[in-house]
Amino acid sequence: MEWFFRYINTLPMPLWLAMMFAPRHPLTERASRSSTVFMVLGAHYGGALVAAIRRGQRDGTKADLLTLEGVRAGASTPEGAAAFWTHALALDLFAGAWIYRECRRLDAPAAVRIPSLLATLIAGPLGVLGFLLWRVIGARQGEAIDTLN
Repeated sequence: MEWFFRYINTLPMPLWLAMMFAPRHPLTERASRSSTVFMVLGAHYGGALVAAIRRGQRDGTKADLLTLEGVRAGASTPEGAAAFWTHALALDLFAGAWIYRECRRLDAPAAVRIPSLLATLIAGPLGVLGFLLWRVIGARQGEAIDTLN
């Protein structure tokens, strides 16, 4: 599963980097709107989930998403951890693509776009929260447009 972990971490990185550092490139725009990227991650998540369920059936691990102990048990195997991680990567990228598109629509400066995307890549919901705070507060105050955009 280590190879899968390295692969799944690498797979979305070109889009993350493009959204941060090549926001006006036509390929970045197209990829951020493409369902293909998310379908590929979703398929990988499905495969990891099936592997985790099979592993649990073999080992007698009782995964139960309704209890903390059940979630811990499900994530305690390499396959379960890979499934959970793929789930997080897919949703973080989905949120990051939305942030990117909103930054383009609002003509947000790079000083907002890049930290928001980086924080979403690293800490998911905290990056979304930071961007939403800027959108509610900063965008309304007529934040100066950065030439790095």
